[in-house]
Amino acid sequence: MSDALPSLWELFADKLSSHPELLAVARENCARWLREGHSGARRLNEWDALLAEAQAGESGLARLRGVLLGDDEAGARLREFHPLAGILTREERRRAKELCGYRH
Repeated sequence: MSDALPSLWELFADKLSSHPELLAVARENCARWLREGHSGARRLNEWDALLAEAQAGESGLARLRGVLLGDDEAGARLREFHPLAGILTREERRRAKELCGYRH
């Protein structure tokens, strides 16, 4: 496994920066999971606020990138449970260094 491979979080950050319309996918995941009574409501609300801020402008998108790429405890806690399902394709996910050896 090469260190040159991007992390999953780098892939998410780059994809959302280049395709900000995909922020709506993550926000819909939040809304759907909240409607379904998901037990992680507090974290989903945090994510939704962060994603809404990213939709509102560059400073919000920069903050989202900071959460995705940062090494602080608060960002790590959020990343443990994220609503980013559907953002990356299967092939894009396979490029992540964490997943490159995993095939399903």
